[in-house]
Amino acid sequence: MRDVVVQGLTAPVTAAEREAAAKPPYPVPASRVAPRERLIRELVARLPATGDGPRTVTRILGTPRTYRGVVRSLSRPGGFRFADAACALLAVGALDDSDIDALIPLLPQSCRIRRQQVLNRLAADDLAGALEAADRITGGTSWAGHRDVAAVLADRGDVAGFFAGWSRYSATQSRDGMVSLKMSLVAGVARAEGWRAALAVTRDKRLGPSFAQNAFSAFGADVEGLSRVLTGEAAGVLSEIDELGVLAQALRKATGRDPESNHPLLDQTVDRIIAVDPTTDKATMRARDGLLFSLWPAIGEQATLDRVRKAVRTPNLRRELTTLARDVPVRVQTATDGPSHDVPGP
Repeated sequence: MRDVVVQGLTAPVTAAEREAAAKPPYPVPASRVAPRERLIRELVARLPATGDGPRTVTRILGTPRTYRGVVRSLSRPGGFRFADAACALLAVGALDDSDIDALIPLLPQSCRIRRQQVLNRLAADDLAGALEAADRITGGTSWAGHRDVAAVLADRGDVAGFFAGWSRYSATQSRDGMVSLKMSLVAGVARAEGWRAALAVTRDKRLGPSFAQNAFSAFGADVEGLSRVLTGEAAGVLSEIDELGVLAQALRKATGRDPESNHPLLDQTVDRIIAVDPTTDKATMRARDGLLFSLWPAIGEQATLDRVRKAVRTPNLRRELTTLARDVPVRVQTATDGPSHDVPGP
C-alpha cells in the first residue's frame, strides 16, 4: 500500500484541476483517480464485520474517531485526502512503521501520522512504546500524543502514572482538553478505588475542588446509594449545584429511556433544584435551568414536566419542555445518510 499512497501524494495536479476539486461536484484530478480508487477499496475491505474498528486520527490536534467513521468520510465526494488515508491504513495495519518513515517527507504538516503510531501502541497496551512514539512527534505538538497516553492512564485511575507525565502535557495548551483529562482521572480513580480516594486526588493543586463532583461518578445509576453518601459521610463536600448535578446524572442513568413514571427520588430532586434562588446571579440561574432541563428524559409524569417548565426561566429551554420524552416521535434512518422519517415512540 505504501507505493499506492506515494503515487497519490506525488501525482501531478494542475492549478485548474486543484481549483475544480475544491468545489462541487469535486472532480478527482485524472492522475489521482486510480490510486484513490485502489486505496478506498483497501480501506473498505478492512472494515470490521462488527464494531467500528480502531481509534483513528488524521490531524495532529484532531479528535480520534472510529476507523469506520474515517472511511465513511474518505468515501464521500470531496472528502478524500491521501494523507488521511495513510493514517487510516496505519490504524488497521495495512502500513507499518517503516512505511511511515518513508512517507513522512511527503505528508502535509497538518497530518503528523506519528500520532496514529501512539494510538496503535496504546491499543496494543504498549505504554512505553506509546511514550516513545509521542516523543517522535515534531513541530512542538508532541503533547497531543502524550495526552493520548494520559487519557489511558486517567481511565485506569493510575494517578502516579498520570502525574509522572504531567510536564509533557503542555497544560496551558487546549485547556478544554486538559479539563477533560482531569475529569477522567478523578472518575477513573472513583471506579478503581472508590469515591474517597477520588476525592483525595482532587486535593492535588493540579486539579482542585472543582473536580470533586467527578469523584461520585462511579455510583452510576445507584441514586439511593449516592443520596445516602451525599447526606452522610460526604455531606457538605459539594456545593448545592454540584450535588444536584451528580444526582441528576444518576437519575438519568437509573431511569433509562422513555419512563412511564417518575423515579422515587426524582420529585424531591426537582424540588431542590427549583428551590435554588435564580436571582443569585446569572451563572446560578443558568445552572439551575440547565439541571431542570437535563432531567427531561427522566420525567415520566406530565405534572412533573409542567412544574419543571413553569420553573425554568430561560425562554428557549422552556419552549422545549412541553412533551414527555416517551411521546416525542423517534427519528429513524432508513439508510446510511438517507432521509429520516417520524414514527411514533414505543
